[in-house]
Amino acid sequence: MRTATRLLAMVAVLALLSPAARAQVTLPHYDGFNYPAGSVLGGQGSWVNLNTGDTVFVVAGNLSYPGFAASSGNKVKFDGAGRDPAKQFDSTASGTVYYSFLLKVTAVGGLTTTGGYFAAFYNASTGSTTGAPVWTRLDGSSYDIGVSTRISSLVSWSPLKSLDSTYLIVGAYTFVAGDTNDVAKLWINPAASTFGKTEPAPTLTSVNNTGDLASVMRFFMRQDAVTLTPFIEMDEVRIGTKWADVTSASGSTYVIDKDAGVTPREFRLEQNYPNPFNPTTNIRFSILGTNAVSLKIRDVLGREVATLVDQTLAPGTYTAKWDATSYPSGVYFYTVRAGNTLETRRMILTK
Repeated sequence: MRTATRLLAMVAVLALLSPAARAQVTLPHYDGFNYPAGSVLGGQGSWVNLNTGDTVFVVAGNLSYPGFAASSGNKVKFDGAGRDPAKQFDSTASGTVYYSFLLKVTAVGGLTTTGGYFAAFYNASTGSTTGAPVWTRLDGSSYDIGVSTRISSLVSWSPLKSLDSTYLIVGAYTFVAGDTNDVAKLWINPAASTFGKTEPAPTLTSVNNTGDLASVMRFFMRQDAVTLTPFIEMDEVRIGTKWADVTSASGSTYVIDKDAGVTPREFRLEQNYPNPFNPTTNIRFSILGTNAVSLKIRDVLGREVATLVDQTLAPGTYTAKWDATSYPSGVYFYTVRAGNTLETRRMILTK
């Protein structure tokens, strides 16, 4: 048993060094944009920039929605004509794949009545074949939100959304047997009573009228021309294969405490407590100097499943909490990196 445990630990540590492991996340996945305000999103938390031009920036503050899990980090901000950050996840070719995020459109800018899409799935690790894109278009002095199965499919619209209001957006791509019949669905402000439970009736539905996707495996944000993308703030991205994965009603990952009056003498990562745990656990660590600090959770294959911390921290002892409600039972590894120093420990989720 001890030999098997050591082998699992070695596999996970080796996977930490693999660029492929760092570039892909497993499902369900949560990103609260817990990155430094003013930084570029691309290159952080498995986000990879595509195209050229203006970048998507992390900005201070959060978006919120009644009954939804509180934000754990900052938010992002973008508009037209720039780079498109994408995040790769487990390839899925059956059933339904969901995404959710909080959305605020602060200005329509040069948006036209034709509009364009600003977020969607990609079907592969490269290329730009999209699924379940979310659209906006100008409507008087305001805007509409829409969804289609493919960018060439008919867009279904929900009219007259308010500027500077936060909306909870949940989208889904469903694989249907046969061809030219997959379905995209979109929920706009679903009822809090459905969070973490079963999928309610969608606000919008679009049935494909062109070639279906073989799979989906990336989520991305799109900065197109100024006539196609308004001024957008986005927060709380979730991706999963169940409604409950993307509509959590409880907190996910966040730093909950910094010990007052404690001066650490060494870099230290402590064993999580409780361990085994269900569904939450606490992780305590100490850093000696001001450093860029990350705290990441990975499964036994080395795939990143959550980022609890990714920011600059002052010297001190911190405690972070992981809510693993949406994750399966099993062995996980958590790693703290502060500057060039890192340490990994093992924990067990038992449901």
